[in-house]
Amino acid sequence: MPQHGAVSMLAGAWRALAAEVVGTALLVALGCSSLLAAPPVPLTHPALAFGGAVTLLATVLAPISGAHLNPAVSLAAVLSGNLAPVKAVLYVVAQCVGAFLGTVMLHGAAGGAAAAACTAPAVGAAAAAAVEATLTGSLCLLLCGLWAAHDEGKPDHSGPLKVGLAIAGLVYSGGALTGASLNPARSLGPALLYSCWGSHWVYWVGPLLGAALAAGLHRAVSPSAPRAAVPAPEALPLNDKLEP
Repeated sequence: MPQHGAVSMLAGAWRALAAEVVGTALLVALGCSSLLAAPPVPLTHPALAFGGAVTLLATVLAPISGAHLNPAVSLAAVLSGNLAPVKAVLYVVAQCVGAFLGTVMLHGAAGGAAAAACTAPAVGAAAAAAVEATLTGSLCLLLCGLWAAHDEGKPDHSGPLKVGLAIAGLVYSGGALTGASLNPARSLGPALLYSCWGSHWVYWVGPLLGAALAAGLHRAVSPSAPRAAVPAPEALPLNDKLEP
C-alpha cells in the first residue's frame, strides 16, 4: 500500500481504533475483576462478568468499530471478508494496548491481587490449545453466522445479547480447563504486567487457530456466495465499520 494510502487509512480509522483500545481495556478490567474473590472462584463470576461486559460494550461500540475487542474475532472478520487485512493489524495493536491498560486499571484498584487475571491451563499445553481453539471457534462460528445473516433493512439488534450469552456459556464449558480466555489480548495484558508467561502461547495459537477454522468452515458450508471484502457501512454486532 502506498505510504499516503496508509496514512489516509490511519487518519480515517482513529475513532475505530480508539474504540478498540477503550473497549478492550474495559473488557479486561470489568471481566477480570470477577476473578478477585477468594479462591476457588465460581465459574458463575467470570461467565456473567465477561458475558455481560461483551453485551454492554458491543451495544455501545459496534457502530464505531464493530467492537471486536479480540484479535481472534478480527482474524475471523478478515477471513470471512468483513475486514481489510491492514485495518485488522491496526485493530490487533489497539486491542493489545487496551488489554494492558485494562490490567493496569485493575492493578490500580486491587494491587497485586489483580495477578489473578493471569491465564494458566489446568491441563497439558496441547490439550489447552485445543480447548481454546474449540471455544473460540464456536464463538467465531456464531459471529460469522450473524455477519452473513445481516439484513441492512432489518438489523438484528439482539446480536450483542446473543454473543454475550454465548461467551457466558463458553466460559462455563472451558473455564475449569484453561480459564476460557478465548482472546489473545485478554491473556496478553496480565502477562505483560505480571510476567506470567507460562504456556502463554496456548492463548494465541488456540484462539487464532479456532477463529481461522471457524471462518473457513462457515465459508465452506454457507449456501450463499461470500460477501465482498468491503461491507456496507451499517453497524454490525462485533463486526467492522469501514470508512467510505
